[in-house]
Amino acid sequence: MPQRPAPTPVRIRLPRPLGALLGRLIAARTVQPGAVVPPPAALNVTRRTLLSFKTEACVACDTLDVFLGQLAHAHGLDLRVIDARRGDLPPHAYGDALHLDADGSLRRPYRVHAFPTLILTGPDGHIEAVVTSVPEQDAQASVTRGLGLA
Repeated sequence: MPQRPAPTPVRIRLPRPLGALLGRLIAARTVQPGAVVPPPAALNVTRRTLLSFKTEACVACDTLDVFLGQLAHAHGLDLRVIDARRGDLPPHAYGDALHLDADGSLRRPYRVHAFPTLILTGPDGHIEAVVTSVPEQDAQASVTRGLGLA
């Protein structure tokens, strides 16, 4: 049986105004600060926690991987990385903080539809901050400000 070539990721570039509008529409559907979402038991949220929703072939997600652990540690936060990929997880450095979410059961309560999405939550499920877009330039400073940690 002949082997099929691996699928090639498709990257779509939208005009800036259209991309900005699409980003605002997606952000509006995501859970908002002030809401209360009881954390799924699988995440084991027991204190203030940074939830990072990511997926494969997400360049911005990979950019965040470089500094999210340090950011969470510097601000006394637990970190949970929820990966929406459909296949197996590649080697990683997150240990027990990484959760595979192929069926969407972990991201559905937070209404996550775009990646990356960062949510700062308390143990009671009170949503403190949400970041749904990460600029390519100065991502660390933008995320830190967006989460209210600056």
